Amino acid sequence: MRRLLAAAPPAALLCLFLLPTPALAAKPASVAAPDATAHLVQQIDRAIAKVRSRSLRSDQHTPWVIMHAVIAFEKNLDVLDTAAGKKANAVDYLLRQARHDGKLIFQEIGGVPRLATVKRGAPRSAYFKVQDHVDQYLMALADAGVTVEAKIRADTGRIFTIEQKLDAARREFQPTQELGWTLVALSTWMPFEQTWKTTDGRSYRIEDVLALAIERDPRRETEGGPHHLYGVAYALERYQATRPRAWAHPPLTGTWAKARAYLDKYIALARQWQQEDGAFSGDVFRRNAAPRSSRHLVSTTGHFLEWMNRAQTPKQLRQTWVQRAVARLCATLLAEPLENFSDGGIYHAAHALRMYRQVLKPASD
Repeated sequence: MRRLLAAAPPAALLCLFLLPTPALAAKPASVAAPDATAHLVQQIDRAIAKVRSRSLRSDQHTPWVIMHAVIAFEKNLDVLDTAAGKKANAVDYLLRQARHDGKLIFQEIGGVPRLATVKRGAPRSAYFKVQDHVDQYLMALADAGVTVEAKIRADTGRIFTIEQKLDAARREFQPTQELGWTLVALSTWMPFEQTWKTTDGRSYRIEDVLALAIERDPRRETEGGPHHLYGVAYALERYQATRPRAWAHPPLTGTWAKARAYLDKYIALARQWQQEDGAFSGDVFRRNAAPRSSRHLVSTTGHFLEWMNRAQTPKQLRQTWVQRAVARLCATLLAEPLENFSDGGIYHAAHALRMYRQVLKPASD
């Protein structure tokens, strides 16, 4: 599983990342009793099963919704392709069958399979159809364990691979773009020591993209930062997995140590602003606030737990304060119909719960 090093940052780094918030008081760690954990496992299983039971149909759910379902359930998911009159694996459907406005979602432009992507500042009506963020599909596919050899069918009928799509993403990389999604794709599908060049002649490694990411204030990123932090945590986790006994020896240095400190800072703030009922702040990292509704709670607390699963060790994740958040998320999901929650909210929450389930006890399936 994940064994991330909790390296103490130097004082200068703490100053660099200091937020204008109250001091983050240290809280003693505690771990839930076995009986409580067993009950929580049951609740997690029920909540996951409830979200999984949702039927996906191409005539009712946009490719964006199905892509989010893939984030949650990876390659083990089907969708009813009503045009073909039969079920298809959701990943295969997205790569070669999904349509929007009557056309396959991958459009060959300039010899590259591209996805219609919403530009920042677009009206809300433009979202939730195909892709809302640069490299969002690459992130979903990478995190789901899809290989770069997987085939993509474009609207011209030409067959591409994810490798070709990834190559285009690297060539067109801009330091000002959203970085969380890109970090997941890069960290999954390329070596950390590899360098690539963009079309404007700049050279990058994954570490360079990570360095850009940890300079940013996550409050200015999508949904207040959880996707951004997920990308940072994912890259660090994958990097440490390439280093034998990296969690114990040798210590993290340079950008990697700074990334660890960056994540630890926001873990501390998440805990500081945790609500009495176990939910996390409804205003993410902007201020301490209760979620406005059950729908809002599932979205915010689910997003929090998703990146925190990547950012903490199994031992840290078993602490009582984290389990309280998981219990609150499960209780809310189980108490109301799925229709009461947002599409993105339920699938990011299910993704978080599936990861957390593996921390507590290996799944029987």
